[in-house]
Amino acid sequence: MFHTRATLCLTLLMATSALPVAAEQWRLETGYDLPRRAALLPIKAYSGPVIAQPLSSAPLFFGATASHSQTLKADAVTGDFTAELWLVDHVNQPVGVLMSVGDARFGYYDRTAAFGGTDKLETYKMRDKAFKGRWHHLVLVREGKTLRLYNNGTLIGEATANSQGGQVRLDSYLSNEAFMQPANLVHMAGIEPRALNAAEISERFTSHAQRVEDGILYADRFHFTQPPYLNMPQTDSIELSFEFDRVAVAEVAYGETEDTLKVVPLSANARLNGLKLEGLKPDTPYFYRVTAKDAQGGTIDSGLLSFRTAPPAGQPFVMVISGDTEARPHINNRMAELMWEERPALLAIVGDLTDGGSKTNRFEWTHEYFTGMGHFFGRVPVIATPGNGESELHWYNHYHRQPQPESYFSMVYGDVEIFVLDANLDEREKESAGFRERQKAWFDGALKASKSRWKIVMHHQDVRTSDDDDYGNSFRTRSRHGDSDVQADFVPLYEKHNVDLVFFGHLHAYERSWPVRGEKADPKTGITYVQVGGLGGNLEDFAPNKPWFSTKTVRAHHYVSLHVSPEKIEARMVDADGHLRDVFSVLPRNDKR
Repeated sequence: MFHTRATLCLTLLMATSALPVAAEQWRLETGYDLPRRAALLPIKAYSGPVIAQPLSSAPLFFGATASHSQTLKADAVTGDFTAELWLVDHVNQPVGVLMSVGDARFGYYDRTAAFGGTDKLETYKMRDKAFKGRWHHLVLVREGKTLRLYNNGTLIGEATANSQGGQVRLDSYLSNEAFMQPANLVHMAGIEPRALNAAEISERFTSHAQRVEDGILYADRFHFTQPPYLNMPQTDSIELSFEFDRVAVAEVAYGETEDTLKVVPLSANARLNGLKLEGLKPDTPYFYRVTAKDAQGGTIDSGLLSFRTAPPAGQPFVMVISGDTEARPHINNRMAELMWEERPALLAIVGDLTDGGSKTNRFEWTHEYFTGMGHFFGRVPVIATPGNGESELHWYNHYHRQPQPESYFSMVYGDVEIFVLDANLDEREKESAGFRERQKAWFDGALKASKSRWKIVMHHQDVRTSDDDDYGNSFRTRSRHGDSDVQADFVPLYEKHNVDLVFFGHLHAYERSWPVRGEKADPKTGITYVQVGGLGGNLEDFAPNKPWFSTKTVRAHHYVSLHVSPEKIEARMVDADGHLRDVFSVLPRNDKR
């Protein structure tokens, strides 16, 4: 199955060969899952105590106090050894980890590596020495009285130390990042009772790096690299996709109860699989399970999952919307837990699903996006907008079963028609001349043809924002308050066709406008613009002076729930602490009745 359930999960793996795995290896796992009966697995067994709070002897590291401590090996390690850490730093705040083998220590803090004995640590700046800009394979070798530190297969430091053997432990320094766990920084720790040479260390790094390149999380198990992912829910169908770490033959079973599941075998022998479940009833719960077998006879089972088909027009429903999941699985998991309490029918994400998930950075999808919210995506269907973080859309198109080849489309859901626009205007125009005019012509026609009670638009780049520095340093000069190209292409059509709500992200904070029309507040006929860059992106700030269009600002991770009925849309903004921070309503215009 594809996830475990625990605050901290530490699994001991014993090596089956000398390379490329350490003799003893501890794989740190987040254990992200939905709570209570929605959870798929019980807590997984692990080796050794895991302590949620730091040990009393945890040292200060770069002046920081440990937030978590873990004893990896209670038996003393003596003589020569090799210790390793495989870690990824994709956050903006200083975080770190320190691994100790007796009084020999090495670690990482805020893009700086350190190693040495009890009294002194040598430090090395690492800002340009990460694999794909994020990953470090730090290896400490003790050979006699010599300590050597390697980063990503390259020797970076050597020292003499009369270090004594002792227990193996891990202290993590994560207090600057809310909800962060050691497993969000350290994917693996290992120890071997011998001094590896440079060639062996390089080979081990190459093995780790290749898995990241291929979007594979674990070397030792058959697993989902894209857990079951629901897209495009309709009254009679839904799209489902999933991907494994290896080629496998899969089947999907689905039905209205667990006892009446019918099996749909998939003929493709592939990593990525997908299908459209059709012939469904409107507004009806369905249950499903994904299973597969690989060439070696290994099996995988998603567990029993569920979804609900779209309601017919006139039926109320609740959906949630936010954006900029980006690089923090720990924040996205927290927001998924909160959104799950709403039991939403649909999740809309307004772009930047990844921070830079281009063709060369598949890991931002497999190791971050799906790790943080994969447990949610198997139960709540997603409609996603492309952002600048999706770059050339290689993996965005790979992992989504949404209309193609163009990156804009609409979807009717109950009384709402949701219009998904691609606001990466300069980039798309360079890729395909005439894109902007094609999108505008399509959008104009789609709005004109829409018969839905409510028209909601979502795109990534902003229309109106009081962000402090993206459009000029507002603490020193005047801000332009938004993307002029987006305003030029979209706003006239919003106003021409009486769009009700416009959601966007790009800036990582919450902001709501007054109802606006013709560059002035208009409570009767205006359009409400809502900035919802509230998921895993690094929080941004606001200008010191509120512009005329802005009525509510909150600097916090967040989501917005939309409670939709034919009579009104009520919106509620909730922050990462579960606090209600804003409420507003949208009523039908007289000319829409």
